[in-house]
Amino acid sequence: MAKVPKHWFEDFFGPDYLIRYVHPETEAQVEAIDQILHLRKGARILDVGCGAGRHSIGLAARGYRVTGLDLSKALLAEARKAAQRQKVKVTFVEGDMRHMRFGNAFDAALSMFTSFGYFDRPDEDRQVLRGIARALRPRGKFLMELFNRDSLVGTLPHQTWQAREDGTVVLEDAAFDLLQGRFETRQIVIDRKGTREYGASVRAYTLAELKEMFDSAGLFVHRVAGGLDLSPYSARSRRMVLYAVKGLEPEGIRTVW
Repeated sequence: MAKVPKHWFEDFFGPDYLIRYVHPETEAQVEAIDQILHLRKGARILDVGCGAGRHSIGLAARGYRVTGLDLSKALLAEARKAAQRQKVKVTFVEGDMRHMRFGNAFDAALSMFTSFGYFDRPDEDRQVLRGIARALRPRGKFLMELFNRDSLVGTLPHQTWQAREDGTVVLEDAAFDLLQGRFETRQIVIDRKGTREYGASVRAYTLAELKEMFDSAGLFVHRVAGGLDLSPYSARSRRMVLYAVKGLEPEGIRTVW
């Protein structure tokens, strides 16, 4: 039998992911998430694409009951170890975000750090949103944080490199495919173990496209911000934060928090 080729995300989110991405901003982001969602303590939160659990663990430490879902065995293992070190309880579940089986179970859901647009077909991304809507209780809240397509188009391509304190070097070559509407990145890690290369391809949606997709899933956007710093949203914003509520349509969408 012919070997089925892997999707990029099956390799991209391995142990080297934590070398390529460092997040000193996590504590401030958790504070912002807590402020935006404004939930009662003990509320249930679903973190979709939780990775190594940095937001899940931070929210659990604040008194929420958190379930983190991710496809990466390696990152989930790191998440469980981190939760144990910090003595917080989080339920980490291995699974594909397209096939979530939760129903009417959560007060809020998260999709952080551009954990959306991974798949070949937009219908698969819509499938993710429908699964999130099913997982939420009526009037449940949904928060998505991702890159801003309008900004990407104007700033890419670019090449960057970072040197870590231990001598590790991380190189990135990022571009935007205008025909496919996708952010493309090639990343190389160079350290004592050798050289490893990774690639990713993420579909980038405009705000109007995202709103239509959310609406179709029954998740109605109430507010949009230019990042978790709650800056006003504009076409130049590097990031985009969408706050939606299941089953509750707003009179209008605010782009200033």
